[in-house]
Amino acid sequence: MLVKFNNFPEVRVGNYTDQSAGTGCTVVLFEQPLLGSVSVRGGGPGSRELALLDPSTNMNQINAVLLTGGSAFGLAAAEGVMKYLEEKDIGYKTDTAKIPIVPSAVIYDLNYKHSQIRPGSNEGYFASSEAKNEFEIGSKGVGTGANCGKLIGMEKSSKTGLGYAENNSEKIKVSVLTVCNAVGNIIDPKNSEIVAGIQAEDGYIAHRAVIDENMEGLLKTNTTLGVVVTNVKLNKVELKKIADMAHDGLARTVNPVHTMYDGDTIFVFSTNQVQADLNITGILTADAVSDSILNGVVAVRREEEESNQNDL
Repeated sequence: MLVKFNNFPEVRVGNYTDQSAGTGCTVVLFEQPLLGSVSVRGGGPGSRELALLDPSTNMNQINAVLLTGGSAFGLAAAEGVMKYLEEKDIGYKTDTAKIPIVPSAVIYDLNYKHSQIRPGSNEGYFASSEAKNEFEIGSKGVGTGANCGKLIGMEKSSKTGLGYAENNSEKIKVSVLTVCNAVGNIIDPKNSEIVAGIQAEDGYIAHRAVIDENMEGLLKTNTTLGVVVTNVKLNKVELKKIADMAHDGLARTVNPVHTMYDGDTIFVFSTNQVQADLNITGILTADAVSDSILNGVVAVRREEEESNQNDL
């Protein structure tokens, strides 16, 4: 499913997809470096360079973000993103070199198809070289090995993927990219219906029906990641607050969420263009996070329908 970063033509997204291995990575490139922050609500994140996004640190020039499969092994893909940016003479200027700043986060997809094949430097470089303002969502990039509803095992899980949504007001623009790799169910907050999750013969099973006797299913298999871009002028402390509020959209849509084994992480960046209310920005962002996760499911369903039609 093809989508476009309509709000921000200067933002590009690139995917590396390995369907046979069931993994991939996604790179978000910024034409100009952006100020950003991050909120980690899961108890088991896999990440790189997140400390630079803390409001107490000095870094204010982020060049790209990497979302990758392969668990912690997949962080090697950031080297490829850095190599690509270095070749383009992009990075934080020091007295001897420009150093690309690429915060990164991972999902655990090693249990999907092939645990020994993970994105590395070459794959990160490829995704960077393929980055465009128009890109594909669904089982693409970091969404290739994403699933949900794994509480009682992968055999009962549902496919999810990379999602995208926009949510704007008169002045405020918000764009959100997500990948949902949840142990629990994905719920549409508009009607409280499960749209993907633990599969049963006649639909989906609520997590409450199985959680007491299946706690082991929570281990090391779940994470939802997000990248938010807004045009609102925000300092690093305010960006951190927006990132915190963004998790509200995640909590409305994924259940359970934010466990000690989740790596739930949301990045927020500003193009610093308009003055607007922080609270409204946070509300719009939370809604966009929810919509993005749901759109990832829709994109995967379309892929499955197209595949079934081609098989006929």
